[in-house]
Amino acid sequence: MDRNLQNVTTVMQTAKDIQGDMPTNNATLKGHCLVFGAARSGLAAARLLRDRGVPVTLVDEKPASEFRHLAAELDQLQVRSVFGNADTSVLRLIECVILSPGIRTTHPLLKHARAAGIPVISELELGYQFSSAPIVGVTGTNGKTTTTTLITAILQAGRYNAVSTGNIGRALCDVVTTPQARKQKSVLVVEISSFQLETIERFRPKVALILNLTPDHLDRYDSMDHYIEAKMRITRNQTADDSFVINEDDPRCASLASRTQAQVYTFSRSRNVRRGAYVSARKVMLHNDGAHQVLALDDIPIPGMHNVENVLAAATVGLILGVAPEQIARAVREFRGVEHRLEYVTTFNGADYYNDSKSTNLISLEKALRSFERPIILLAGGQAAQVDYSVLTPLIRQRLRVLIAFGETRQALRNAWGNAVNFREALSMEEAVQKATEMAQPGDIVLLSPGHKSFDMYNNFEERGQHFKSISYKVTGTTPRLTD
Repeated sequence: MDRNLQNVTTVMQTAKDIQGDMPTNNATLKGHCLVFGAARSGLAAARLLRDRGVPVTLVDEKPASEFRHLAAELDQLQVRSVFGNADTSVLRLIECVILSPGIRTTHPLLKHARAAGIPVISELELGYQFSSAPIVGVTGTNGKTTTTTLITAILQAGRYNAVSTGNIGRALCDVVTTPQARKQKSVLVVEISSFQLETIERFRPKVALILNLTPDHLDRYDSMDHYIEAKMRITRNQTADDSFVINEDDPRCASLASRTQAQVYTFSRSRNVRRGAYVSARKVMLHNDGAHQVLALDDIPIPGMHNVENVLAAATVGLILGVAPEQIARAVREFRGVEHRLEYVTTFNGADYYNDSKSTNLISLEKALRSFERPIILLAGGQAAQVDYSVLTPLIRQRLRVLIAFGETRQALRNAWGNAVNFREALSMEEAVQKATEMAQPGDIVLLSPGHKSFDMYNNFEERGQHFKSISYKVTGTTPRLTD
């Protein structure tokens, strides 16, 4: 890929021409670009390229009928669109391919592109090449969105013009050239998946974080080692002028400390650290040129010890970028969490309802169950998956009062946990919430934490979480809580 990139000469205007006196990371794409994937990140890449006068072909293997809602936007963008099965003829005159993260790098079209010497880069890489602001890159298996949001809040408390972007919402290509991303003291806090990191070339965050590493996406990676190597690409281009933050309590993360050129910072719930954040006497502490107390664990408003880890990670970024401990503490105290991540929904007859629809694997489910000391009525299930349910049986038996299973995995959950807990089945979210409400007692937690992906019943976990919330309000007759 590096050799191929050398074959691409500059066609975009120089950084000074594009963004005035704000230097970018030297975009070096030339000629006609193919954007592969017409979802959010692909459209953002196409918009950025067309705004810079670069001709674009937009390709997606889904049929054209699924993109009728984009017709006006595509006409306005003046891009050539190819939907359905695209053959190698679309590569004619193409000088670079911009890849959306959902498409495997082993796709035959991409193999042909590489064989023809056409570089393949991610939307993340494209956005980086146009960025004039330093980047904080956040990756890991779990906790990325919460940590990204909290880092942004902490940096804003420290008077940075911080913007959350990436997988958290707006694609990087949609953000990098906005006025907010070009202000003095601007910082882009980017949530990044392993898929996006597979096709970076120059991407170099000022601060990179790997929060944790547990088995995930092993349908895409042939081994855990392969998955870890994809994550490690986040620090690939870092130098001694940059910082790399890792979870010292995660053995897989801790082992990566020697594999970076960046300055290493760590965070830990279980031990003091030389440089970073840790917990001591139930207080969040920072250590660099000495120890500094930030706040007590009891002052963290979002539940669960995994969220303590997220706070430690975010506080470490604050430490690196010079945010004062009292500013970090204020941002954490005022933080109300992220939608669909252990999100408080309502209270009815003494039972509290929580939406954790982002729980799409058993690791997330385990963390949700460990977040509460009160009895839990769990709503779980979703798209069928090959997983070892037995690892959670003791916790299911210990923490749950009732398990209500829905989705494709109803029978699998009955087989795994039917004898460990009071078990019920539901054919819909409405039925699941209705049963939970009928069985809930004062002091219970009614928790949607599916532990599975949503695609058997919903388009995504956000749609699933919204449906749970709307049904919960309807069944209980309550209304959404006003935010501060």
